[in-house]
Amino acid sequence: MNNQSNKFPNFWVCGGMLAILLASILARDITRPFYGLHSWAQASGAWAARSHVRYGLGYTKGISTWAVGQPPSENPKRYWDHPQLNVLIASFFMWILGINEWSLRVTGIIFTVASFLMFLKILKHITDHKTALLAGLIFALFPLTGYFGLGGWATLMWFIALWCYLVLIKALKDGPEPARMHRIGLAVSLFLAIQFGWPGFFCALGIGVHYVGRCLFRRQAPSIGLLAILVLAPLSSMLLNFTVMAAGYGWDIDKILALYKWRSAKAELTPAMPKFNWGMWFAQFWQFAVTNFTKPILITAITYLTAGQLIVFTSKGTSNEKSFESRRFPQFWLFFLTPVFQLFILRGCLWRHQTWERPFGPFIAIAAAQGILLLASVLKKIHPKLSTISIAALLGLFFVFCARGTNYYYAVRWQSPAKIRLFKMLNQMIPPDKALLSFEDHIVNQHSSKGGFYRPEVAWYLDREIVPAKSVEEVERLAKTGRYPYYLIPYVQELVPRINKLSKRYKYIPIPREPGESSKDGKPLKASMTAQMIFELGSPRKSLQQR
Repeated sequence: MNNQSNKFPNFWVCGGMLAILLASILARDITRPFYGLHSWAQASGAWAARSHVRYGLGYTKGISTWAVGQPPSENPKRYWDHPQLNVLIASFFMWILGINEWSLRVTGIIFTVASFLMFLKILKHITDHKTALLAGLIFALFPLTGYFGLGGWATLMWFIALWCYLVLIKALKDGPEPARMHRIGLAVSLFLAIQFGWPGFFCALGIGVHYVGRCLFRRQAPSIGLLAILVLAPLSSMLLNFTVMAAGYGWDIDKILALYKWRSAKAELTPAMPKFNWGMWFAQFWQFAVTNFTKPILITAITYLTAGQLIVFTSKGTSNEKSFESRRFPQFWLFFLTPVFQLFILRGCLWRHQTWERPFGPFIAIAAAQGILLLASVLKKIHPKLSTISIAALLGLFFVFCARGTNYYYAVRWQSPAKIRLFKMLNQMIPPDKALLSFEDHIVNQHSSKGGFYRPEVAWYLDREIVPAKSVEEVERLAKTGRYPYYLIPYVQELVPRINKLSKRYKYIPIPREPGESSKDGKPLKASMTAQMIFELGSPRKSLQQR
């Protein structure tokens, strides 16, 4: 096949249009509250960034800090489990754009577009333009990409590291000559990828293993300089992260080991699965993959990676060899190793985290694009028009399924919208230096090593300290201190006697229940909220209309 026929003179115009498409998908409902899919993680990062902006680095010490109210606690809880640089950069953009939900989403869009363009740049030089643009289109359409983005700084560093690495091993078509800037770029990007998030380690591991395997396969001695970069840059970054963690935990290494064991195996087990089960793990992996990448794209990619390879490799020495030569997967192992290492080394992270499959995005997009073009090449031997029709039909099918999947992701409500409105209302009612008295403490305990902390969505919207109180006597005693203007309690049958006693003493605001919803195919869509009662402590008994 003539390689020139697969070059587009306006490649970057087309690539720019794909980037605009992706940005427009991500900008959908950009001001929405943190109540959607993985609202926990989104609100968590926003809460930590807000602490840096509101209270200053002198208070937070540059560490993700769980603080609420004004003034905040003198000894706040700090979150040591993740590298700190990502939140620090996010806080910088929040400082510029304001403390709100959309400021972080704008930041995410900027770095997603930058990562996407870097991905296209890599593909442009390891395959033909048609494959690169088609893979880019599929990559942009994934529901996983359209809702969560590409992972911000960490993914951008991964793609920059891939580019520099491919330049240094001279694996690019029409690429630049290796230079000192590429060695520096590789070292810096590998170091920073891990500073921005733990997935950066798997990016570095994938590239390092690929290089060693490449040298062994070719029976070549590795470049000492390149090997040193691939080893020392990520290891020094990991050492820095673990030093910060260990210091934060009072040099209690057992906590770090416990966290690793939790994420590497058990993670979020349930009574239905008290021990790790590979069958259930792969079932969860496939369930997420179907929603992340859609079934038609997965089928196309799998067909290409199995039956398609028979066509590609058995065409050697035939008249079809040139036609199918460009349909080989470009740099297969380089794109395959990183997601496999991430999923299997920390396999316990998969259970409730669709985003843990994100590194598979480039791999599946390339495989699906190659699958479409391989099918088109086969059908072209039968009739030229059949080739064009097949591409159009498959892309149309992909678009429909991706649109449906993305719509579903945007429609999911992990938190009830009514609950978000409730905490927003309480935020307006309670002065910043006061606290909420509550029957529920709204604290979550993921793991003993992490310790308990406020549910991030609650902390973001309420932004007040929460003090639990169970008995009527305890509520009355704390109400006299003047620190707690309101008491929040769920209106459930077993608490009705308690609520009746309180209603004889204080004004109250009833908050009605909001039922949950499911999609037509039975998937959870919107969380429900139990009816709530807000008591105005210290006020004479009088029923108020709902605000």
